[in-house]
Amino acid sequence: MRALLALLLPLLAWSACPEVRVLTYNIHHGEGIDGRFDLERIARVIQNSHADIVALQEVDQRTNRIRRADTLAELARMTGLQPLFGKSMNYDRGEYGNALLIRGAIHNHSVHPIPTSPGREPRSILRAEVRLHHCPQPLLVLATHWDHQSQTDRLAGAHLANQLANASPSLPALLAGDFNANPANPAVKLLSGSWLISGAAAELHTFPVEQPNIQIDYILARPAAAWTLVNAKVLPEILASDHRPLLATLRLH
Repeated sequence: MRALLALLLPLLAWSACPEVRVLTYNIHHGEGIDGRFDLERIARVIQNSHADIVALQEVDQRTNRIRRADTLAELARMTGLQPLFGKSMNYDRGEYGNALLIRGAIHNHSVHPIPTSPGREPRSILRAEVRLHHCPQPLLVLATHWDHQSQTDRLAGAHLANQLANASPSLPALLAGDFNANPANPAVKLLSGSWLISGAAAELHTFPVEQPNIQIDYILARPAAAWTLVNAKVLPEILASDHRPLLATLRLH
């Protein structure tokens, strides 16, 4: 009985939150399938989505291949959202990793490396506590990009996401990113017990961009019982990146 009350008390203390729009987008460092580096196209996708929380993957910061551009500063300027970058590794004389853009304030942020198999690319989870302009309830937001080859590393990413959410039980949580795994993958299944997976009833195909036939990009909310999925959809952008963006609208009750 005490264990049940420990789980229920945070939910009873939370404030209801109006609809929260969450976008996740692997931006392929800003390079479209036409080979052009163009952050204005990425910014238009974000603006047109009217998202409150944007999780970005494959983000370059001041690398040579994007001519030393400050990706997050540019996207923040063009969208009016608050930026946060989380480095996964140094790359091409700059940095590379995940990012968030928030319609509100960002607090208590940190980057958590995912345990990585030898020889595999470093991966991480960007953690932030945010307060949206229209929502009285602070939220925990996790943004990530998992390995595309190692199942061991994907499972490590799922375990780390659960650990980070467990460490902040007083905050309702959102997890968004490129998991490089289909819905039947054990790493995705590991999250399905405690997280609401946007579009779980019907796959939302996000890759490859021209004719997507698989879902590898996700938006999740936890605890599952505290959230309602209003809708989830893949946006019809086919040029700005090699992934399509995924948008979900959720309500905290």
